[in-house]
Amino acid sequence: MGASRLIIDLQALTANYHYLDQYSSLTTRTGAAVKADAYGLGLGPVSSALYDSGCRQFFVAQLSEAVALRHVLQQPDCQIFVLEGPQRHELPDYQASNLTPVLNTTEQIETILAFNQTARAQLRPAVHLDTAMNRLGLNISEVDVLISAMQGNGLDVCLLMSHLACADEQEHELNKAQLDAFTRLSAAFPDTPKSLSNSAGILLGKPFHFDLTRPGISLYGAMADPSAVHEALRPVFRWQADILQIRTIDAGESVGYGAEFTATKRTRLATIGAGYADGYARSLYRPEAGRIAVAGIGGYAAPLAGRVSMDLSVVDVSDIPDAVLETAEYAELIWEGFRLEEMAQARDTIAYEVMTGLGGRVKRQYDGPTSGAKADARRTTHKMKA
Repeated sequence: MGASRLIIDLQALTANYHYLDQYSSLTTRTGAAVKADAYGLGLGPVSSALYDSGCRQFFVAQLSEAVALRHVLQQPDCQIFVLEGPQRHELPDYQASNLTPVLNTTEQIETILAFNQTARAQLRPAVHLDTAMNRLGLNISEVDVLISAMQGNGLDVCLLMSHLACADEQEHELNKAQLDAFTRLSAAFPDTPKSLSNSAGILLGKPFHFDLTRPGISLYGAMADPSAVHEALRPVFRWQADILQIRTIDAGESVGYGAEFTATKRTRLATIGAGYADGYARSLYRPEAGRIAVAGIGGYAAPLAGRVSMDLSVVDVSDIPDAVLETAEYAELIWEGFRLEEMAQARDTIAYEVMTGLGGRVKRQYDGPTSGAKADARRTTHKMKA
């Protein structure tokens, strides 16, 4: 076993999925964004648990992620969308793995029309309309190209989607502007399922839900804005690191690179097996800014003592009882006393970056079954066209 590991609660994950599913409108299905290795938690186990909970639409960023996911979820009713869209040479792979490309440009529309004709294929894409992000998607002026492709050339679009830019700020004027733009543009496609809401968009209410929502970070118990985390969402993982050594130093002795921590009294220290190569960032120790991360050992707080190095970190355990330290085997890096959102704030970033930055050598362990959960019965009467 490695020196650092994530303990991932799949039952909490599926509980979050069901909560978001029930929060949405009755006729709305709930998909899942599982890009970036399911936000760092493991594509296979996370996606399998979500599928067994009733999820049938999955969103990844890149073709390689989609192919890997198809190897995990081979069921014919599982639809996998690739958000970054296809390159011309990739279309045979989409066909072979039964994947759904998300078209973002008029060139991609032309490419898939040509492929369907020459390969005698019938790839059914989704199409992304850009309503404010200016990142990916057809511009408003290009919608006529889509209409022509669908009406004149038989392009069969399975989903029309857009992406909210400011949904984390519920009162932001851009939310209503995007909703109005998407509603207006999508009116030209009355029979095509539609999707607008990400995690925060779901919480904006029924007008934003349409036919399919695409939660990502909220599935894992977090949000971009920590204050927006709904009390019903459960944390999905903890991060533990082995205690490798305990020592005592005298006043005046220093710790770690740069000798940035100097003991003012006799101090007991624990060295733990996690560093910045694992995603435990150097910026977590910034005493000049009043920011010092706190690990947990036996429920007691142990603040960082000195710089985080590549593989190791040192925490001050002077206030932890000897009886606790004698039996303690690990420290918790993300725990009740220092949650994911607190770690993100201490690093001047968001939970997404913390999670997706967790290193590959951090082992993933799973609590709870990866199968056996059943789909919500109320969803079986309005399956989206796939």
